[in-house]
Amino acid sequence: MRYACLAAIVCFLPLAACGFEAPAPARTPPPAAPKPPLSTISATLTLPLADLLRIINVHTEGRIADIRNQRVACMIATCSLDLLAVRTDAITGTAEGESLSFTVPLAVNAHMAVNGGFFRTSAQGQVQGVAHATTNLRLAPDWRLEPQTRGSIRLSEGQLKLGPVKMNIAELWNHNAAHLSDMLFRTLDHEIAGHVRIRASLDRLWAQLAKPIRIGKLPEAWLLLAPRRIFLAQPVTRDNALVLSLGLAVRAQAVIGNLPPRTATVGPLPAPSPLSAPANRFTLSLPVLLPYAAAAQFVMQRLASHPLHVAGMPVKITNLTILPSGRDVVVAAHFCVRQTWDILGWFDSCGTGYLRGAPQYDNQAQTIRIANLRYDMTTANVLLAAAKSLAGDALGKALQSRLVFPVGKDIAKLNEDVTQALAEPHGGDLRISGRVESFGQPSLTWTSEGFLALFTAQGQVVAQLRVGSS
Repeated sequence: MRYACLAAIVCFLPLAACGFEAPAPARTPPPAAPKPPLSTISATLTLPLADLLRIINVHTEGRIADIRNQRVACMIATCSLDLLAVRTDAITGTAEGESLSFTVPLAVNAHMAVNGGFFRTSAQGQVQGVAHATTNLRLAPDWRLEPQTRGSIRLSEGQLKLGPVKMNIAELWNHNAAHLSDMLFRTLDHEIAGHVRIRASLDRLWAQLAKPIRIGKLPEAWLLLAPRRIFLAQPVTRDNALVLSLGLAVRAQAVIGNLPPRTATVGPLPAPSPLSAPANRFTLSLPVLLPYAAAAQFVMQRLASHPLHVAGMPVKITNLTILPSGRDVVVAAHFCVRQTWDILGWFDSCGTGYLRGAPQYDNQAQTIRIANLRYDMTTANVLLAAAKSLAGDALGKALQSRLVFPVGKDIAKLNEDVTQALAEPHGGDLRISGRVESFGQPSLTWTSEGFLALFTAQGQVVAQLRVGSS
């Protein structure tokens, strides 16, 4: 009889050795992971005319136009004419308005031969002159630079004497101007287009942007800039320089992981879209994911050093999982409640329950928290019947204080890592770097994988185009 009474007392002790298991709550699909807005990079490339002239002068040291075996009418027979134009001094120029202007000092060497059966003779002479050329520039839809050079050539007086026949060299040049002058101007076009390789430079930049950029080592972190679109403003001249403005739309993402993410595949350089507002600015939208498992692990570490107490009783949580559900998240916890007088833990009440709360970002404290934590309806009903001491909001309030994830240090590190990564020039002969000026306040959402914070970085872009570098 004594043992039967003791058993009855034990069964009716509050929370004494009584387990409970709340049914899993119904969950709705979490919000779809939002696509971060396209990030934009706008850069102005300034090519000093002095650099372009240096390249042109290096590659026009020999002949700049010549004609061989041109048949011309002489008074006594048919003559064969050779004309060779060479540069006598450096080409100079200016960049004004919508075009480039060049001055080319030159000499023309003329050689004429007469083959009239029994009469053969030849003569040669040289005249000095100068070519004045104007070059208009445009970029074609396939990114080729298309210079169009036109101009005029003035030559000094000089003659070729073939027996009784005298011929003016300038007149011979003018007679063949459609060939000779165009050849000289085509030489300028060839040198400009050949050494301002916009298409090749952008091809390399387009491909390199798809490669991960390491922004951190502990932990390993990467910045992905997957290019999507490219924009263009037609070249203009300003301050004695050629100015090219372009823009890029990229899908940016910050990835935390121990292994390098797979390089995104990008297609070939697309045809450009018009660039409406050239500027040396960038705006990067960076989504950063805090996985639910990492968040739960952080909470368990805090609970180990700061255990919960509800109604004066210690509550030990042995397992905790965060699950997304529609507009809130579900916190699944397996916990045990111990009576203060139960030293051995024989009368622990253990079970699994579910609480709901809404994730929030506190910009001032720089924390992610799960606010308004309360029992799911099914758990509330079970606890009301099996463990009344835990019914109500006491456990939710106590646990809510632990469901706070400080991210201030992570934000500061992300800021520092991204700043350092962008400050390093990227590209080959077309190099782009950035200086971060501000990180905007992040926005928070959650997905099937974790809490997703979207950061926006803004700053200045520095771009450099090196001609003739490859």
